[in-house]
Order: sequence, then structure tokens, then C-alpha cells
Amino acid sequence: MAEGARAQQEWVPTGQGREQLPPWLAPELDRLLTLYDQGRLHHALLLTGRTGLGKRLLAGVLARALLCLATEGQPQRPCGTCRGCQLTAGGGHPDLRTLGPSSARERGEIVVDSVRGLVEFLHLSAQRGGSRVAVIVPCDRLNRAAANSLLKTLEEPPAGVFLILATGRPGRLPPTVRSRCTVHRLAPPPWAMARQWLVEQGTGTDDPARADKALALAGGMPLSAWQVLQEQGLEGYEALLQQLHRLSAGGDPVKEAETWERTPELLADAVAAILADLLRQGHGAPDRGLLPGTLAQQLVRSASLDALHHAFLRLGEHRRGLDQPLNGRLAAEAIFLDLAAALRPARQSAARQA
Repeated sequence: MAEGARAQQEWVPTGQGREQLPPWLAPELDRLLTLYDQGRLHHALLLTGRTGLGKRLLAGVLARALLCLATEGQPQRPCGTCRGCQLTAGGGHPDLRTLGPSSARERGEIVVDSVRGLVEFLHLSAQRGGSRVAVIVPCDRLNRAAANSLLKTLEEPPAGVFLILATGRPGRLPPTVRSRCTVHRLAPPPWAMARQWLVEQGTGTDDPARADKALALAGGMPLSAWQVLQEQGLEGYEALLQQLHRLSAGGDPVKEAETWERTPELLADAVAAILADLLRQGHGAPDRGLLPGTLAQQLVRSASLDALHHAFLRLGEHRRGLDQPLNGRLAAEAIFLDLAAALRPARQSAARQA
């Protein structure tokens, strides 16, 4: 599922200060603010990482932190209580602008007129005497003309201006934009941290076993896992288990791909987690229990570990390909064809025993 499609129902944090950040993002904010305090934060920052990590959230909190008026007695930024934080919380800070696509009017693109207005804003004097901050999320939606109109500001910004861009698809950005930014890539949190955070959210996520399965379906991305549970539960995960049964019995991978043509990224995430679990079991390491015991034992016993490993590596190639516009059906078919090839030894073994 594309980044914009997954954003249909997003996790909404509570609070206005840094307490709203999930535990894996707080250290990222601290690192960036340390650079800012040292005068080393680049004026154009590009946040990247997989969908479901919280890039949009971090971009917003960092913007508020850069405009926070906290003193030495209030070192935690954004403090959530100063006048600057009150203005950003209410969406009325005169020195902050956010830019994103308006699908209703702009067909999902960020168009050149919007960027021109942003550039004009950035060249004005700061109304509150501090920095001027612009947030562009997801920045891969900049069309060619919009990206070109932003280049000069990215390269030679006015004094005191910071641009924070974020996307899960940096490959869709023109190289001219990427080269003018400092890239800060967010890494996935440890599985245990993601599970604990998901359990603490409640509302159907308070079962560690359900949290594990949702994380598997979301490739370990906690915000996406929360969304999976809120929107569709674990229906997609259970459907994939049935497809594994059919593939191991000689099912048609092309036919199985039909149900995933609109969500190839979700499929890639789930298959990657399942293959990783099978490889753990095959090498005698503790697994996360993402598959029913009987199915997992059958696949590990009869499938080649080399074939499973090859399918896992191929899946990484498919994931990188999803950064570019691609027919979802073709992507899903490619994933299922590789998965079927990895499970082929299981079918051959069953045929010999029969």
C-alpha cells in the first residue's frame, strides 16, 4: 500500500510537548536538537525511512522544537507551554508553514504555485524574531515544476530558515533535491519496543500475540501495525496464512496475487517477516511464532533454507522497486512467484512420499 494510502487512519498522539513522541523517535529528536544547539543542523533536512515509523510526526515535533521558546530552566523542547508552543499547537504560528498534497484539487501532487507561495513566505522576516520553518510531507509528491522552483531556496536559503522534508520514497525525489539536503534515515525500532508500544495503546492492541501478528503484517513498523488493527484487524494476515497453505500444496501464485494488487507493500512487509521467522526456525534460533506451529514445521522441514534465503533477498529487491511507480498486480505476482519457488521443495518432497 502506498504511503498516502496507508495514511487513511493515523495514530494521533496526545500532548503538545515532546511526550507525544513514541520511544523510538525521542532519541532521534535529541540528536537533531543537539546539532541545532551546536549550530550544525543543516538548513535542509530530509527524513527518510519506511512507512509507519513516524517521519511526519518527527518532522512536526522538530519544527515545533525549533520554534520553542524554552529557557535553560525548561530544556526539554518543545516544552508545550511557552507562547511559541501554544501558537504551533493551535496551527497559528506565523513563522511555520506546512506543505503537502491536496488530492482533491491537485491530484495528489504538490504543485508549483504552492511552492512559490512557500518560497515567498521563507524570504519574509521572522515575525517572532527567531527561525522560519517549513515542513514538506510527503515531499516525493513534489511535481517536476514544484521541485525545480524549490531548488534555489534549498541551496541558498535566507538566514534563519530551516526546511524539513520527509518521505518513505526518497527514490521518487529528483536527485537535484536530494543532493541539496542532509539525509537522516530513521531505523525501525527493536521488535520488543514496537510490541510494547503497540500493547500500551490499548483498543484492541492489548494482546501481545495480536501485536506480534500486526507487526508482522506491517513489517515491524509500529504505526502501520496500529493502523492495521484499527482498520482491518488481522484479516489480511489470516488470509496470507491460507495462501501459504495453498502455495505449499502447489497453488497458483499468479492467482493468489490478485488479492494483493492494491497493497503490494503490505504483502512485501508480511512475507518478509514470515520468511525471517522461517529462517530463524531453520537455523535453530528462537522465532516470533508468527506462523501456526504445524505450518511452520512443515515448511521448515521440507523447504530448502537456501531457497528461503534466496526468496528473502529477492524480496528486498522487490521492496526497493516499490519506491518507483509500479503496477501493483505485477509487484504482487513477482513476490508470490518467488515465494512459490522457495516452497517448491516442499511440494517435491510431498510427491516423493506419496
